[in-house]
Amino acid sequence: MNQFEKSSLYWVLAVLVIIIAPIIVLLTPVILSVIVFENPDRIAFITFGKNFIIYSLAFFIAFISLVFLYFIKKLITRIIVIILTILGFLSVFGLGVNYYIYLDEDYIEFNPLIGSKAVYEWSELTHVSHIYPNDDSEAETYTFTFNDGFSFQFEANGFVDSSVKNKIYNKLKVYDVPLELNNS
Repeated sequence: MNQFEKSSLYWVLAVLVIIIAPIIVLLTPVILSVIVFENPDRIAFITFGKNFIIYSLAFFIAFISLVFLYFIKKLITRIIVIILTILGFLSVFGLGVNYYIYLDEDYIEFNPLIGSKAVYEWSELTHVSHIYPNDDSEAETYTFTFNDGFSFQFEANGFVDSSVKNKIYNKLKVYDVPLELNNS
């Protein structure tokens, strides 16, 4: 393979990243839900809209690196860029993968973008606020508050359908957790 063919390979790979990235970005939450969090006791696996931005950022890093590789002539510099790209891609993509809420029959797991994972039992839940959207509001949201004061909020997006809402309400009734219903 001559120098021109090697350099062209980086452009071809860069174009492939642009074509394949949106598909992988959109399918990652579904794949995670089915492979990692498929459990008979699962109520819901909820990802955030920011996850798509993080996944896209990982592919942007790969794309920019492939463009830089086209212009780099020294082999050792190329190897260093490739290694840094792989590490950067995996760390940024992994950051997005580890940002979720998982509701199980026995526990609630919240893994924030930055910080440590919090796992609570349903009995530790002290208050839930469910805000319904109105004409001015953009999204339906839930806020879970626990006995140690920790709370988190999430949108009732496509992952939270009527069956998930019913399971949440049933858990709240079982553990006698106050539910505040509001129109925003």
